[in-house]
Amino acid sequence: MTIMTLQQSIQAAVLPLPTPIEVEVVTQYDTPMPVGLTVDLRYSNYTIDKDYVLITAWNANIRQQPDGNSMKVGKAARHEKLQAIALVRGKYSSSYQTDLWFEVVKQQGNLAIHGYILASLAEYRQFQFQKMVDAYTMLKSEVDQNQTAYIANYKNRSGIAPMRHGQIVDAFGVKRYQSAPAYFSESPSSDFRYLPDGTLLTFVGETEQFYRVRTFLFDYDVFVPKKYVSLKNSIEQLTQVIVVDRKNQNEGVFEYANGQWSMISFSYATTGENARYKEPTPLGFYMAIERASKFIYLDDVTRLIAGYAPYAIRFSGGSYLHGVPVDFAPGQVVDNRILAWAPMREYLSTIGTVPRSHKCVRNYTSHAKFLYDWVIPGKASIIIIE
Repeated sequence: MTIMTLQQSIQAAVLPLPTPIEVEVVTQYDTPMPVGLTVDLRYSNYTIDKDYVLITAWNANIRQQPDGNSMKVGKAARHEKLQAIALVRGKYSSSYQTDLWFEVVKQQGNLAIHGYILASLAEYRQFQFQKMVDAYTMLKSEVDQNQTAYIANYKNRSGIAPMRHGQIVDAFGVKRYQSAPAYFSESPSSDFRYLPDGTLLTFVGETEQFYRVRTFLFDYDVFVPKKYVSLKNSIEQLTQVIVVDRKNQNEGVFEYANGQWSMISFSYATTGENARYKEPTPLGFYMAIERASKFIYLDDVTRLIAGYAPYAIRFSGGSYLHGVPVDFAPGQVVDNRILAWAPMREYLSTIGTVPRSHKCVRNYTSHAKFLYDWVIPGKASIIIIE
């Protein structure tokens, strides 16, 4: 996996570049790497650019110049991701009512095609490396200075949380299922909000009934009944962090060793959709609770076994980071028993595009396996940012 510069892309190109025309550069894209962060990539199955555009139209022509009448030098399909060089002003398009164009480079085999795409046909994306670093730096400081714990209520095994004002969703959109009540004062009759399963906590103190804790979600202490809080495998030394960016649909993976952090991979990802039978992947700081070589999922309507996702890492309730999901074919499941496992799939074109999952974080299967083999529960956190 490499981060290509414009100069490297041009040098790699076989197609001749057009004679440059004078254009107004609105934004130059060159996301800097955070100071002090070492890049030591250990996963390189895909070429990933730190600045890129996602094609949102069904098709987009790549033109020699930022001009709809300029020669076509290539084409990009919906969901493709191209290296983004700049946003420029070119010739006005009356059809799209804009004069903004993305300057891009598309890798096509051994060719690097340089050109321009109307900005209306794509969306700029980036890796928010500095925001990722800020998140794990804050968590590392908290873990190093305090005792940690986490909410443990997978499938309500610690007990169904009470309803809040007769509702199953709190004022912040967090659902009662697989959550714990976080009371605002030391009384079970006081008001509360829900904390999802897997939420990382800082231990502040305890009473007979409650643990007094704080989280990164808000700046005040809360009181959680002890049965919902687990110290098992709680993080004493944070050395592994996966940061998932819901806004850009990508993620960075970081490891702490010998007193410094390194980024060991970065890739595209797909998070949860807000739709019927689906939920957004929840923002926050979570435990990497457990691993499963195959995570079984059910049909939305029948609730029968429908398929599986490989190399799964559970971090909140039924939320997993996993590989490409695979539906079972007829005959592979009989009487809700798995008779034959469907073969794994490596690639899905929608990964890194828009939220589509039920709540999980989808990865290319090879990247999910890389993370599955690497992560150590008790040393790792999964952070969801926006």
